[in-house]
Amino acid sequence: MTTDGDGSKSYVRSFRVEGGSAVIRVTEDNVKVVTATPSDGYSVATVQNSPDNLAVYFNEVNHSFIIHVAWNVNKPFAEVSEIGE
Repeated sequence: MTTDGDGSKSYVRSFRVEGGSAVIRVTEDNVKVVTATPSDGYSVATVQNSPDNLAVYFNEVNHSFIIHVAWNVNKPFAEVSEIGE
């Protein structure tokens, strides 16, 4: 956690899964991808339905890794899932 110039708290976390790696920045009202790099054979996609809720998908045929990050109950929340083979 760091404190930004305006006094707000900012959290930056890196995630590494078989499908790739991502760095995500979270503040109270915003979740942003800093970087998302797929591993060989994977593609990357993001879904952001609201500014404070983001999912990064690393996909290959019939197999995905999902990094879901949100601001939840006054703190950052992260969950990593694997779907498929």
